[in-house]
Amino acid sequence: MIQNKKNLNYILVCTIFVFIFKWLFSYYFFKDDISIKIIFDFPNDGYFYYIYPEALSNLNFNKSFDNNVANLKNIPTPFYAAVLPAIMFNIFGGYSFLFLEFICIFLFILIFFKIFKKLQFSNSSSILIAIFIFCIPTIINFLQIDSLPYMIALDEIYGLRFPRPLVSNIFFYLFILYFLIIDEEKIFTKKNMIYLALILSFSLSSFYYFFMIEILAFTIFVFYKLKLSEIISLKNLNLYFLFIFFFGILMMPFVYFVFSAEPDYMERLFVTNFTFEKKIILLKYLISKLFSLNVILLITIISLLNIYSSKFKMINYQKIKILYILFLSSLLAPFVFILISNKNGINYHFINSIVICTFLYLLIFCFSFLKEKIVLKSNFNLINYLGIFLIIFFYNFHLFNTFNKKNSDNDYVSYRTGFKNITDLIKTNKNVSLLTFDSRLMVWAILNDVNEIKPLSGQLVSKTHLMIENDLIDSFKFLKLDYPNFSKFFENQLSTWRITNHNTKLFFWGRYSASKLQTYKNSKDFSKEETKIINNTSPLNVQSIAIPKNEIERLKRKFEKRKINEEFQPNVIFLHRNKFSDNFFIEDILECKKISNKKIIAYSKLNNNSKC
Repeated sequence: MIQNKKNLNYILVCTIFVFIFKWLFSYYFFKDDISIKIIFDFPNDGYFYYIYPEALSNLNFNKSFDNNVANLKNIPTPFYAAVLPAIMFNIFGGYSFLFLEFICIFLFILIFFKIFKKLQFSNSSSILIAIFIFCIPTIINFLQIDSLPYMIALDEIYGLRFPRPLVSNIFFYLFILYFLIIDEEKIFTKKNMIYLALILSFSLSSFYYFFMIEILAFTIFVFYKLKLSEIISLKNLNLYFLFIFFFGILMMPFVYFVFSAEPDYMERLFVTNFTFEKKIILLKYLISKLFSLNVILLITIISLLNIYSSKFKMINYQKIKILYILFLSSLLAPFVFILISNKNGINYHFINSIVICTFLYLLIFCFSFLKEKIVLKSNFNLINYLGIFLIIFFYNFHLFNTFNKKNSDNDYVSYRTGFKNITDLIKTNKNVSLLTFDSRLMVWAILNDVNEIKPLSGQLVSKTHLMIENDLIDSFKFLKLDYPNFSKFFENQLSTWRITNHNTKLFFWGRYSASKLQTYKNSKDFSKEETKIINNTSPLNVQSIAIPKNEIERLKRKFEKRKINEEFQPNVIFLHRNKFSDNFFIEDILECKKISNKKIIAYSKLNNNSKC
């Protein structure tokens, strides 16, 4: 008991030093408040998904942020990934995301500490390896090797982006720990069935790719450990019903959101009907990859390592078998999903999951081999604690450099300063009507109770596609911008490996997905160059985005026919200079105060009657 408390204290101290310096650097370099820091200082686009805990905290999943629109369908909320931050958001506001980050870092280190304790490593070695795994994305970023094959997938082994991998990966690693524990005891007990129901429901609700791996791994594990007569034994029937009962109860929020969600919103999240033709395309592609030389070599190597560990009874060989089952399940998961599902999603996540499971298997095998054969027979506590210190120091040093680079970037500082100025003004006023194309300000406004926001990203509101189109056209016409400006805003941008456009992604995302797998309404109405890129785009890369020519023509006709919306009168405007020039502003657009700098264009009519 005393030893367990001591270990928890060590993990807590490590968590504090991993967590705290990031926010000290944030406050040192940028003098803005927590509502801005959680938007700018969490990784990548994680701020986009704050809408889920915000909606859950208010139990309002269909807010339109439009005084003229009501009775929308719901946003499909990842309930178990959002429920804890939603509770904390009601109590602590923006600080809830800091508390969530701290809790998840602690849980990550604790779970991997327990995993490596199960693998017979010392306390200090287990903490060291846990922190090393936590820092792998930082190491990849520091070495600038994320462009190498599969490194970008390994970057998702863990991170602080909400809700994935910050929360969803915790559920997956909790399953791995559970997997290793039940290997040592009777599988079918009330406790184990309840735990299994909890973990599987959490995973399905937050990241179904992990759920597919987990359910397959558990099924294979049961058939590996038990005889068929034991599995179908009547004495286990009550336990099966117990699992089904708990799992069914826990999945009720998930089922509710699936059936009450706005179909257009689901399409924007790439959830579309999984036709037979699409399944054949994906299966052919995955089979071709599975039987490529590289993958066959990888499977062969891992299988030989598994045979070696079993044949020579290497330390942890039983646990290594369990991880081999997990690896095989990750390979099978996309095929099983394609065969049984009637809905399609972002399938490259399955590939990322395979990379993570492969890495964990190889990492654990290597550490177990070293423990038995070479280095780790003795308990080098002092060296381990020195290693922990050096890894945490490196992690924080990298964070310091990241913040320092941001602070040295004049464009970034101008943007963040302009953002602060406009949000300071909004916070002191009620009845704000906001016009912006900036995704960060959209999310900030939602979290800070701005009731009218136009246009809004299709990922942030459950409006239909047509409603979002109307809001965009109204915004352009209010700014006295003509169709060429509108067309340029959404024009397809070609690169060597895909077609994309940040604005199309922001407002419509999966609606205009363009790859071998699908295009908008299966259209082939693209230029020759666009068609060539689309045909060469992997069917897994659904985030390649292109609007067909006939769709552009439809939008043009709609833009020209739609009259100016006289009811649309925003009193705050926030735009980027790299998207618009402030030369287009005619004086009679808005009687306002100009709050601009070299990066942003901002106008406000709040508490001001003078013309610009």
